[in-house]
Amino acid sequence: MIFSTSLIISILSSTAVAFDPSKRELHPHNINNPHRSNFKREIISDASKVDGNSYDFVIAGGGVAGLTLAARLSEWSNVTVLCIEAGGDGSDVEAKIDTPGYSYLNSLTGSAYDWAYNTVAQTDSGGATKYWPRGKGLGGSGAINGMFWGRPSEPEFDAWATLNPNTDETWDWDEINKYIKKSENYTAPTADVKSKFSMTSDPSLHGSGGPIQVGHTQYIFDEVAKWIPAWITLGFQSIDNAAGVSRGAWLSTSTINVKNQTRSDSKAGYIDPLPPRSNLVILTGQQVTEVIFNGTKDASGNIIASGVTFQASKGAQSYSVQANKEVLLAGGTVGSPQILQLSGIGPAETLDGLNIDTKLDLPVGFNLQDHVSYSMYWSTPQGTFTWNNLSTSADLKASAQTEYDNYKTGLWTYVNEAVGYPSMNDVMDSEDEATSYATNIADQMDTTVANVKSWLDLPDTVVTGLKAQYNIMQQWFTSDVGQLEIILTMLGKGGNEMGIQVALQHPWSRGKILISSTDPFTQPDINPDYFGVGYDIDIMSYGSAFARRLAAASPLSDVMITEVYPGPTVTGDALNNYTKTNCGTEYHPMGTCSMLPKDSGGVVDTTLTVYGTGNLRVIDTSIAPLHISAHTMAVTYGIAEKASDIIKKKHWKQVVQQNTTSTTAGSDEASTASAGKATDTSVTNANADAASGSSSLSSGAKIGIGIGVGIGAAVGLAALILFFCLRKKKTGAAANEKGWYDQRNVQGGWDDGAAGAYKEGYATPSHQPQAYPMAAFDNHGSSSVAAPFAAHSRTHSVDTMATADLASRIPQSHSGYGLSGSSTPYRDDHSDDGHHYPAPQGAAAAWPTQQTYQPVNMR
Repeated sequence: MIFSTSLIISILSSTAVAFDPSKRELHPHNINNPHRSNFKREIISDASKVDGNSYDFVIAGGGVAGLTLAARLSEWSNVTVLCIEAGGDGSDVEAKIDTPGYSYLNSLTGSAYDWAYNTVAQTDSGGATKYWPRGKGLGGSGAINGMFWGRPSEPEFDAWATLNPNTDETWDWDEINKYIKKSENYTAPTADVKSKFSMTSDPSLHGSGGPIQVGHTQYIFDEVAKWIPAWITLGFQSIDNAAGVSRGAWLSTSTINVKNQTRSDSKAGYIDPLPPRSNLVILTGQQVTEVIFNGTKDASGNIIASGVTFQASKGAQSYSVQANKEVLLAGGTVGSPQILQLSGIGPAETLDGLNIDTKLDLPVGFNLQDHVSYSMYWSTPQGTFTWNNLSTSADLKASAQTEYDNYKTGLWTYVNEAVGYPSMNDVMDSEDEATSYATNIADQMDTTVANVKSWLDLPDTVVTGLKAQYNIMQQWFTSDVGQLEIILTMLGKGGNEMGIQVALQHPWSRGKILISSTDPFTQPDINPDYFGVGYDIDIMSYGSAFARRLAAASPLSDVMITEVYPGPTVTGDALNNYTKTNCGTEYHPMGTCSMLPKDSGGVVDTTLTVYGTGNLRVIDTSIAPLHISAHTMAVTYGIAEKASDIIKKKHWKQVVQQNTTSTTAGSDEASTASAGKATDTSVTNANADAASGSSSLSSGAKIGIGIGVGIGAAVGLAALILFFCLRKKKTGAAANEKGWYDQRNVQGGWDDGAAGAYKEGYATPSHQPQAYPMAAFDNHGSSSVAAPFAAHSRTHSVDTMATADLASRIPQSHSGYGLSGSSTPYRDDHSDDGHHYPAPQGAAAAWPTQQTYQPVNMR
């Protein structure tokens, strides 16, 4: 969640704080980091420093997923990673990012750190457009949101696997939760806090060594202690949401470092703690505008991405870089489909209408799903202490700021935490009524699907996938799967009130995001089609009735006295109209690049590779095929963590253990890769065009150039390989490293045929194909600092391991962080796009199913 619409209104109307914490120069969580002075070297804003360079992996987007990928992939010192982010680095707004409560009452929504999107007019929401804030800057939405960290129920993640049968990568509860835990470092509440707020906490369900700090705020309003007991009065249980059961009530964990009460986002967790890495560059203030394709294809007929173009703003200088291995889109549910469509990958009808050459006709932008919500408010007894006291008192703000600065305690640490999820059985009058409603939905399924197809002009494949999703959602109506999120807010609509937010979790309405211009700085048309399917307003109406029952339940009834908005007399159609008029996004859009079979409207397969491409992936929440009853931040980290392993698995080579002494990390022989210069003509021509001020080449022209370059491609490929060998030698590679890089053969994944396509794969150990290895690394110690800036110790990531050393080691398999897969670590062999990879032979007769997990440093 970012913030409710009513909260934004309250923020805009609140008075300014007496202190201005944004003037503080240091991140509290970095104040004692010995590498602090070097951070500016790896996070840059000068695009000319990377223009025309080549990197192994180029990431578009430096948000939750993008920075996770950047940190994980750059753990391999022999690969280079460039992450490009449109927004700033956050140094000018540190307090509004770091300080939990301050970030709520002094929101970055509407600032330069917000994309500030707006939807098209919503036909079934009174014809109004809806504001869609999304984070723009390092950390993405995770740097400006409400910090909720939660999981859905097991059946919801399992549904992702059901929708993607017979695949080589599994996306079910066990798999995704494993990677959420990998990103998580959980701190349990104290026994006193658990007792006071009736909390249930089981640390064994959480991660204990990940980069993202997860826990609870130091200060919690006393009235919040009435939340869980009120649910218990209605027959629910206090839960730990990490157990995979969403039904019930809890105080949500937050992305907060409990040691210093600061926000833990992807920059603070994955990037700031790292020692300097010359193989990782993060560029801010530049928006990726297009993926470059050079017109060549791999041996299976998939088009190859050469790199990307980017620029700061409309009319600004355009730059480009080459991707030696892969282009990874992490632009989110809006940004990623926009980039794909601008690059010629999307619905042909849309692209043709804008004179964009269609490289791949895929349903990019469809299957949009979002949580829609609104808030109800109750008056409180005279003297009840709520967030309103803080938001309206300059003196209280000043004293709270002093306490936070000195001790990291007090009111500025608080964020919304009290949540609960009822099922349809809970919000309807009886289980029989819920069963009857579900039966009616099943009977009307074909009509509903036909209507949505007509309203949104859905492609036939999307219709197939939609019906599969609807069948699962219909079954959830008679299960314990949460259908609504109910959130307590201590900030009223304008007075000393308390509120309850009601949010739909499994919308039947579907929307789409499609570009309407070839200008990358013109936002696409965003149409979530809120309440387009009537079931959604039905469910919201039941949710409103449940919120009223909850407010009347003891002991919450002691402080929630009289319903102020919309008012107890507003019922039936009047309540529905109020809901539609006052609703807005809960800030959880997903689905526009859905991970589904191609014939079910899929854009990416289960390796997150775009269908029809050889080296282009989408890695963010846009790949989620079906919505969940949870906030989306934790799952986005899980997606990125799993994707990092999938990518590493593709570029990993297992070799025979040699009778040699491995190079010690950090020794004189160790080396770290650095960027090269672009050699792909499609990339260098893009640079030349930008430098001369001429307009960009059309897609057709670029393809033509690529085809020209492709003549005699085998010779070109050999030159390219030689270039990289020489480049590695210049950066201090070990003496025997060239020979390791020079191994190539068809069985190992190299194709030296007429097409000149480059791919990587496994082969028998004696062949030693060209690929990057992954190995278990030693820990390098830990450190700690004094309170209040103390942090848990964590082992360091490898940052200076030599390539030759990596090649000489056998990967270990003693960690629970496995790599799923039934046959290959690559694409799904069952797909119709021609991907088939050689199986391992001899001593390596099976794909690895586990890897050793080595986390990045903890701050």
